[in-house]
Amino acid sequence: MKDRRKNKRKRKVLLILYLGICLAIIVAAYFHLSRIARNFNTQHLELITGLYAEKMNDSMEYLQNYAQEDVKMIQSMENAEPEKLLQRLQKNLDRTAFCNIGFIMNNGEIYGSDCAVSDIKKNQLDELALALDTSFNSDPYQSSETGNMIMTVFVPVEDSSQIHNLYVSIMIEKLRQLGDYELLQDKISIHLLKADSENFITCISDNSNTAGSWNNLLLQQRYFQYDEDYSYNQWIKDMRSGKREGRFSAIIRGEESTISYRSISSMPGWYVVVQLTNKNISDITQHFSIWGGIYGTILVGFTILYMLTILLLEKRDKQIYMGLSTLDPLTGIMNRRAFQAAVEVEINKKTPGVFIFIDVDNFKSYNDMYGHNNGDFCLKHFAQTMKACFPEDCIIGRYGGDEFVLYMKKLSVDAVQKYMAEYQKRISHLTLPTGEEVQMSASAGGAAFPEQGEDVMALCRNADVALYEVKQNGKNAFKMRGM
Repeated sequence: MKDRRKNKRKRKVLLILYLGICLAIIVAAYFHLSRIARNFNTQHLELITGLYAEKMNDSMEYLQNYAQEDVKMIQSMENAEPEKLLQRLQKNLDRTAFCNIGFIMNNGEIYGSDCAVSDIKKNQLDELALALDTSFNSDPYQSSETGNMIMTVFVPVEDSSQIHNLYVSIMIEKLRQLGDYELLQDKISIHLLKADSENFITCISDNSNTAGSWNNLLLQQRYFQYDEDYSYNQWIKDMRSGKREGRFSAIIRGEESTISYRSISSMPGWYVVVQLTNKNISDITQHFSIWGGIYGTILVGFTILYMLTILLLEKRDKQIYMGLSTLDPLTGIMNRRAFQAAVEVEINKKTPGVFIFIDVDNFKSYNDMYGHNNGDFCLKHFAQTMKACFPEDCIIGRYGGDEFVLYMKKLSVDAVQKYMAEYQKRISHLTLPTGEEVQMSASAGGAAFPEQGEDVMALCRNADVALYEVKQNGKNAFKMRGM
């Protein structure tokens, strides 16, 4: 009993000590933030500029990756008629982010919406695409269909006898969403600048009546009064020389302002330009000092709550997180990311195995005939059959759409062939919830580790080549690379 009271007293002392430390941190943070408010300088503006540049870079990288996925689809449909291929691309287009998609044939013919084709020809982008073998971003131009400013990304389609480039367009208006920081709303002006063409475009305007307009920033230069040691010409010279970032002061419409700029790594020659008046700098820093104290106080409450509940919730939250982050929600098997990570573990351990790419045959026709609900039912059937048919130590996953992947460890090629033959047999008969009998099949290609690839991407690439050969020779079969 005495020891119990002693331990209880000790816990009270520790709790009081902890709360005292938290209080000291809050007081110190408050005064520190107040000092920041009093001494806010242009370095903070550079941070803001960097945030916008990174967001812009992430957006363009997403666009590039999105286009690469469509390039892969084009390569898998090499012999498809251009009209059908265009229909497939337009059907799969994420219209929440993008507005146009199409492709340019090797003979120069352009496929896409009539307006998109007209705009590309008008801006001679097709000539540039045919002349280059690398990806590139167009200058922004006005869409004849919607009147919006758009930017188009062109990506070459390698190893295609018909198609030279895929193109995807995004409305620059979407880039306005990059500036949705509540703290900075109506306080800053964001511009995009292409240094080699004097192509200034207002992306996010200030709280004036010009918000959302597309004005050439050069027209606003009459409102600029630069420092004695700086000028507009020097600004442009710095960026055209490849300077990554910079800042300078200017008086704009009678208000002292600071301008900061930073290059966008995924858009060579392009810069994010941020304009902030000294008055708004003071307004922003007041938010830091006020909310610093508020959030610090809230921090104590949540910290105590965390201390009381973390031991009970940690295990459950970890299980939930692992399930959400590693499993495909439709089929219940691994998603692409989790599958790749699991295979990489085996590769690092030098575990020999066979990487297999499986693709449901004629899945689009099946979906068109029986509907998407039955399409989901079919994908679940393929996944469940994989779990039942292959050894327990196999790594199975859904790569995306109607594509599945498999890594079979420590098995000979003959053994893999037998398992795949059994799998083809089991999936061939599918009974729909309606009672209707459907005949199904799958094409598959395999690549052995380490003989046909020493990393996941190489194995995936070689297995995909074998899969393509199967599809070219009638489908409904399995083939190892090089056999």
